[in-house]
Amino acid sequence: MKRPSALIILNGDMRDPGSARAAARRADAVICADGGARHAAALRLIPDFIVGDMDSLPKALPKTWKKTLYWCDFDPERSDLDKALDFARSIGAREVRVAGALGGGLDHELVNFAALEESARGLDLTVIDGGTARLLGPGRHRLLLKKGARFSLLAAPRARLSLAGARFALKNELLRRGSRGLGNRADGKVVLTVREGRVWVVDAAPFRG
Repeated sequence: MKRPSALIILNGDMRDPGSARAAARRADAVICADGGARHAAALRLIPDFIVGDMDSLPKALPKTWKKTLYWCDFDPERSDLDKALDFARSIGAREVRVAGALGGGLDHELVNFAALEESARGLDLTVIDGGTARLLGPGRHRLLLKKGARFSLLAAPRARLSLAGARFALKNELLRRGSRGLGNRADGKVVLTVREGRVWVVDAAPFRG
């Protein structure tokens, strides 16, 4: 059964518009985090919801957005990403893709990834910006990678895991945040088993659904 899904569009750099469009086609809901609305307008997407304090919206909103709902949240202690993730969860989304998470200053990038790791528990989360980064928790995961494809593992912040079907296999090893999981290659059917913690799986291939 398909899980309810959402695309969250942030106000950072839109590095791969094609991936954002593909994710929008698959999503049950398109959510703009405040200024992410400018990307939706440029991509000719009609957001279902815009969430935030509304201080970064485009000056002129498209006339086609008549059915878009605006959810105001003026809490200064929480980022627009935090608000959008909570909103996605509140409408029942369990599979969430995020575009526009990078750029806008190093501090914004670091805050966004910290928010993703902190607020995304219970969600199947993928960042789609010039490749894909999927945050995976405990369980057995088949990674859909072509043979020879380059991918990396980045613990968030630590994970005990096994990896089969890759050039550099792992067996019940503790992976801490650092460079050890960088630059692996798929040798065939790649299976990742996460026993404890969470890990980012980063693939250079663009998201196309």
